Amino acid sequence: MAASVWAVDLSTDEAEARLRMALQIAREHNDRALVAKVEKAGRDFKAGLPEDADKRLREVEAAVGIDPGGWSMAGQPLFHPTAAMKAKQPELNTKLTAAMQSDDAAQVRAATQEMLTVLGDQAGVPDGRRAGKKAEPYPMSEVEATKLFVEALKGEGRRVRQLSEGKPLPDQMLRLYADILNGMTIIRPFVEKHQADAVAEIDKLTNGVANILTTLQQPEGHFPFPDLRGKNIRFGEMINKQLKAGAVVVKDGWLVTADPDGGSQFDTGVCGTALLLAGQLNGNETWKQAGLKAADWALTQKCCANFNYNAFSVSLLAQAFRVSGESKYLDGALKKLRVGVAPGQAPNGRWMDAHNARTVYHQIILRALGDLGAALPADRTAERAELDAVAKPAIKALLDEFEAMGQTVEALPELQTLAAVYPDDARLKTAVQAMAGSIIAKCTDGQQVKLGSAVAQLAAVVRVKP
Repeated sequence: MAASVWAVDLSTDEAEARLRMALQIAREHNDRALVAKVEKAGRDFKAGLPEDADKRLREVEAAVGIDPGGWSMAGQPLFHPTAAMKAKQPELNTKLTAAMQSDDAAQVRAATQEMLTVLGDQAGVPDGRRAGKKAEPYPMSEVEATKLFVEALKGEGRRVRQLSEGKPLPDQMLRLYADILNGMTIIRPFVEKHQADAVAEIDKLTNGVANILTTLQQPEGHFPFPDLRGKNIRFGEMINKQLKAGAVVVKDGWLVTADPDGGSQFDTGVCGTALLLAGQLNGNETWKQAGLKAADWALTQKCCANFNYNAFSVSLLAQAFRVSGESKYLDGALKKLRVGVAPGQAPNGRWMDAHNARTVYHQIILRALGDLGAALPADRTAERAELDAVAKPAIKALLDEFEAMGQTVEALPELQTLAAVYPDDARLKTAVQAMAGSIIAKCTDGQQVKLGSAVAQLAAVVRVKP
């Protein structure tokens, strides 16, 4: 009886939409067995809905981490567009892309307002989420946190040795090296203070990773992307599509041309920023100039229709201003905020399209807002108010999710920057403490130590006061 009721209540369109959502999340796990399971369900439904269709869909959804029923994760809504929204999306995307190319914030706002109208209550709702985890503050002294980091790094012996020799790891995006370099920059003063015998190892790894980045930086200033065909489902398909269109060039295992869709802002933003900060800490002019070269490239790039890509350039330009004092970088960061980031914010504080509404991309945009806030001179009150109007609702959206679901991303350095910019936000301070506790728990049970989080995330624990 129940199976026939399921079949009556479930439309073909709804079943296909739920399968698409499940397939998308399975692909992002980069789990071929999980992808195959969802694809098999899709084939089984081709001839028509079986009587137990809803039951089988729910099994697939549970396997990929979606709440059975298809439109939420851990009780939080997932993007569920109407047919009219989907039909209108290509036209809206074309308009937004053209508006971004105009470099005119007013044109971009006109395009995004039209998108917000069409999306209605689906604006700012993500098309994928990650399960959160409740975490308690874990009091750890500066000395203990430094020791934890050094011990966790020792556990990565072979990889550390390879990177310290300036040899890249296979099939890795350069953003990994940027994270490692940021971690070394954060931890270095504390290692010198509390673990002096490890300074040489930290410095050697810093030099090795920085040299990898400066060697691979392209003459124009951007950073390349690895050729992941046959190694990563999502990126492999993207590269094949771009090669077929003649849009990119692959050389020595790297896509050396800038991504025509604006994606090179990602690796260029994080790598350039990491080199700027490492160059500043270590007094290394070569690294500093490489970071400024990346920032100069970012200045020449038009914004694109992916808001988080533009946010990477905001972060890079903000840091370039802090390091160099050159006003062109601050002006560039503010322009990219006005054209390529702020117009896309939805009323719920997230970014309006389902992709950028995801927490991982929301965090990237928040990082940019924090970096720009940290760079803004105190006398730029009008720009500060402009930034606050975007940042405060965005912070609230993230913290509301944390309260409902637990911590859904690692974002300790980002939260620390935001807490310094907005010191009166008590919830931010609480989130910093809980995030530190979560990261510590991933890296040690009090006896065994491992590198259970991103390098810069663990390094940032040292800056959290018990």
